[in-house]
Amino acid sequence: MKGTIHYCLEELMLEKYGQDAWENCVQLMGYEEGFSFDLAIRDDIDEKESINLFVKAAEAANVSIPQIFDDFGEHWCCVYAPTLYGAFFEGSNNTKQALLNLDWVHSVVTKKIENARPPRFHYDQLNEDVLEIEYKSDRHLIDLFISLIKGLNKKYGDHSMIEKLSEAKIRLTFNVDETKVIDRSAVEVPTEA
Repeated sequence: MKGTIHYCLEELMLEKYGQDAWENCVQLMGYEEGFSFDLAIRDDIDEKESINLFVKAAEAANVSIPQIFDDFGEHWCCVYAPTLYGAFFEGSNNTKQALLNLDWVHSVVTKKIENARPPRFHYDQLNEDVLEIEYKSDRHLIDLFISLIKGLNKKYGDHSMIEKLSEAKIRLTFNVDETKVIDRSAVEVPTEA
């Protein structure tokens, strides 16, 4: 995973939870005192270490992992990415447009940044307000992707119902009154007799 993710998480920890929480996270990770990802945004960082950083950040901030994902999703979409990668948001006026551009954005990133392996997406527009997205990544971080969608909703002032259909697929319903996540991945689908 690229270091830009880690630096965004560090920035979030410092801004939302404070210096002590970040220093606690650094200690839990076994990094040297005063450690920062600020010069490592293009570096490749081990996948297990990357996931562990989110776990330790949640522990250091005394919040759940879903909460740290949601905090990260909001910070990435509303603060960090628009500042660093603003060009990728051009032409998007809402969550749906931003998501429909995301696979293209990730294809560009893959070509321009060595060893980049961002998730890829396949879209199925069921109707004007319903979009299914297949999440293609060996990282299995669809829950973080859902938090990023919630962050896009905040950025654009949108609402969507997000249904987690499996560990690789979600259904979004736009133009609803509030953002809501429904996890149906554990629901057994009856097979035909």
